[in-house]
Amino acid sequence: MSPGRRGAERQCVACRRREEPERLVRVVRSPDGKAVVDLRARLPGRGAWVHFEGDCLAAAESKGSLLQRALRGTVDADGLRSEVVAAVNRALLDGLSLASAGGGLVGGRDALVTALQAEEVVELIAADDAAERTLRELIRAAGSGLPCTTLPLDRDALGAQVGAGARAALGVRPIHVCTHLRRQLQRLRLLG
Repeated sequence: MSPGRRGAERQCVACRRREEPERLVRVVRSPDGKAVVDLRARLPGRGAWVHFEGDCLAAAESKGSLLQRALRGTVDADGLRSEVVAAVNRALLDGLSLASAGGGLVGGRDALVTALQAEEVVELIAADDAAERTLRELIRAAGSGLPCTTLPLDRDALGAQVGAGARAALGVRPIHVCTHLRRQLQRLRLLG
């Protein structure tokens, strides 16, 4: 079964819970025995699945036997969590660019407030240096339940990533071009 297919489940090597593949990261063993993050779940070879949550990643990294048993060989998992975080951040930047090019993002305070009030936004993205007052205002305009993810980017970097001036926040529209971005935002929230 394809990793993205509905109904497919994988088991986390750390906690043994079964989940849809979107909530887990696939890890494969390189020829030199290093654990390699396979975020897209397409690398060849035997794979092991681990939750994005910190406890499971920490267990997979510190207890070598978990990955060794699943991958059937000696595995060096040192730095696994940091590699997962780096992979998600790279994929997130790609998702931002794709969503922006496809018209899936709303930026600018007035446009964002209008889109939030019209319920045209399903998720908020905030720069790490966004003013607390600005975020409170946007969340108030959105109502309750709208996820808001703070990225490890300042306003200038966030704006540059989407081809605009400085942006404290962006709204994500519920359209197909934003699917990849929304998946990476969810993964980033799971990583904590």
